[in-house]
Amino acid sequence: MKAENFIHIRFEHDSAVECKRDMLATEIDLVKMNKRLRQYIDAREKELEIKENMRKKLKSLSTDLGKLHKEMPGIKIPSLLKKKKKHKKSEEDEEEEKPMKKKKGSKKKREEGADTEDLDKELQKIEKQLESLA
Repeated sequence: MKAENFIHIRFEHDSAVECKRDMLATEIDLVKMNKRLRQYIDAREKELEIKENMRKKLKSLSTDLGKLHKEMPGIKIPSLLKKKKKHKKSEEDEEEEKPMKKKKGSKKKREEGADTEDLDKELQKIEKQLESLA
């Protein structure tokens, strides 16, 4: 093999020691970051496991409630009560529709328009008074 030409860089002892310390500090920071990352991953896995268990329990609860609802006897409502409920619902619907028909927003717009006109007139009066003083 041929002899290769190497380039040598000379460091002073103090700067070499400082560079070595910096590299070691960086390694320490990386190890700490890796440790925290692993802790985060473990915590995340525990969280996902808890969520999965909760989902399973909620699903079983839902099915149990469905079964319970099916097993419960049906309530027979007399026809007179059904008519009263329908009548009450229709009255409530009418009451809900009435506020929708009123246009309160348009009155506010009219009032705001009147207010702006009053303010414009007041500004004109003040400007006239300023002109008369000058």
